[in-house]
Amino acid sequence: MESLKILILGKGRIGQAIFHYLKKLKATKKVAFFSNGKEAKDCDLLIGALPGEVGEKSLEVALKYKKDLIDVSDLEPEFYLNKGKQIKRKGMTVIPGCGFCPGLINLILGRERAGNKNIKEIEIKTGNLSPKKFFFPFLWCFEDLIWEHQNPSWQIINGKKRKFPPFSGYQRENFLGIESETYFGQGGFENLIDVFKIRNFKFRIIRPFGFFNFSQFLENQGFLKKKNLETTKKILESQKEDNFTMAEIKILTKKSKIIWKIKSFSKKNEKLNSMQKTAGIMPAIILNLLSRDKMKSKGISFLEEIGKNKELFQKISAKLKEEGILINRKEELST
Repeated sequence: MESLKILILGKGRIGQAIFHYLKKLKATKKVAFFSNGKEAKDCDLLIGALPGEVGEKSLEVALKYKKDLIDVSDLEPEFYLNKGKQIKRKGMTVIPGCGFCPGLINLILGRERAGNKNIKEIEIKTGNLSPKKFFFPFLWCFEDLIWEHQNPSWQIINGKKRKFPPFSGYQRENFLGIESETYFGQGGFENLIDVFKIRNFKFRIIRPFGFFNFSQFLENQGFLKKKNLETTKKILESQKEDNFTMAEIKILTKKSKIIWKIKSFSKKNEKLNSMQKTAGIMPAIILNLLSRDKMKSKGISFLEEIGKNKELFQKISAKLKEEGILINRKEELST
């Protein structure tokens, strides 16, 4: 492809991070934020970085103007699949869930499944922490983060698909020497639960110790009501501290235990926080591969599908490490 004209839908924290990384790519001729249909008509590719509540708009705009789309918004896979025939008929490429979680985590799961058909269990833990005790850094879309803790999740427990309310399965833990807690949550893996067909598939959200009580306090005192949400957001996002974005993926097979660890770190005064780094870099890397014709498929390509391609996986992993995202895989044989 020639140098591209890119439009980003969404000017929030992740949208700003995507803009930052795209400006570093030679493949991009022009990068701007979406404002009207004329711009969409003239651009080469769209990147969606809208909050989940309005996330469907990115694909709607892409379909209207027949533009390829890389979408970071956390939407149900069914939303894209229901538009699959229309996307193929228009000759478009659509890559959903192209952030951190869903996104990078899905990429890793796709690579593991391609190389190992004997997976028995998967447990994923992802979240944000700060070295400051009890402090939670609000690093990405505030509305989506609140929504994440108000909705149920689906897990596979002992071979049965079960629905859990928010904050279920509470566990006290320790990550990076930081007192933490985890609970079941949504992670953008709902379509993979059925694909993997394994006995246990669990996803847990990592938060600092005390976050559950803090969240309940906000809820009970009305801070999360619609009329108060903007003020609550302004106050909580204004507090900045050093921060981590991390994930731990445990995969049990018939012969081994595989552990992936991912970590990004930012100082409190850095231009990009740790979540912006991990979620913002992914669309830029994928776009770079598209611009070099490394990805030729039309239609919908989820990250787990892309992860099956060893060459693409290695290129994406290498670029992430080059940008300071730590990724480590360890495998231990079962005794």
